[in-house]
Amino acid sequence: LPPGYEGEVPEGYFVVESKSYANWLPLRGFLKDGKTDAAVKMWKDGLKIYPLAKADNPPRLEVVNGTGKEMNTIHANDFSFYSEINDVIQREPVEFIDPETRGNLASIGIEKGKKFAPDARMKRLLTEAVAIANATARTLAFRPRSETIRYYGPKSAWFSALDGSDYRWLIEDGKGGRNKDARTLFFYIATVNTPAMVLEMIGVGSQYALAATDDEGHYLDGAENYKLTIPADVPAKDFWSLVVYDPQTRSMLQTDQPYPSKNNERNLDLKANPDGSTTIWFGPKAPAGRESNWIQTVPKKGWFVCLRLYGPLQSWFDK
Repeated sequence: LPPGYEGEVPEGYFVVESKSYANWLPLRGFLKDGKTDAAVKMWKDGLKIYPLAKADNPPRLEVVNGTGKEMNTIHANDFSFYSEINDVIQREPVEFIDPETRGNLASIGIEKGKKFAPDARMKRLLTEAVAIANATARTLAFRPRSETIRYYGPKSAWFSALDGSDYRWLIEDGKGGRNKDARTLFFYIATVNTPAMVLEMIGVGSQYALAATDDEGHYLDGAENYKLTIPADVPAKDFWSLVVYDPQTRSMLQTDQPYPSKNNERNLDLKANPDGSTTIWFGPKAPAGRESNWIQTVPKKGWFVCLRLYGPLQSWFDK
């Protein structure tokens, strides 16, 4: 139901009142036999979205395939960022965010029902502020200094996107306040947080680990060659996945390969080592004879990698 709904509440439904007028619902379907066909059919046949007023004669759901389409999901890194924020504030209900945050916005001239028109001095300050904020967020995301974020100690490159293992980023369940650096890190890289990301659900859901540097602490370089070995007996009931991302867009790195990734469910031609482990190679050109285990990178561009375990097992949580 929309914000402030005062009409009759329908029976026989799970009812949720939204805080905002604009909503989106992320849903994930697994691969089956290395393909997306079953998941696509499930959503096309089983998912129905329509206004409650049209429940007796719901319109056909329009499904748009996003594969191959270009879209920009990155917030602006210049002054226009504030115009994006102002558009949201003017569109949404005033209670959509808390008074504390509304006060911060009002202090720079963004307020519900009022025109955002900073003078030259304020515009200069805000332009500098958004540049500093963006650089700060990038640093927090790709060179974190937190003592609790590393999976395997300070010398390891692997870190968690959810520092503190709390999807709300609360320290000691709120006693220590909110870890704002951890929250900034997550939302600079990702979009949606959920309790499932931090729960130890054995054999269910997914777990993530990120790396932006090599074993010497240098940022990963698209012109260089690297290898990463996934041990045998991966602690994942369903499958494991490695995906290469662009640190500027935080989306998949755009290369000549359709997908800058490898997983043992889709890539059935992956070659295992004699001990059962799997070595993945990264670089601008495939090493001879290792094409099936190669993910392409781009010279003059950095990259970072995300390891996903679908259906993580106890040994993952035990490290």
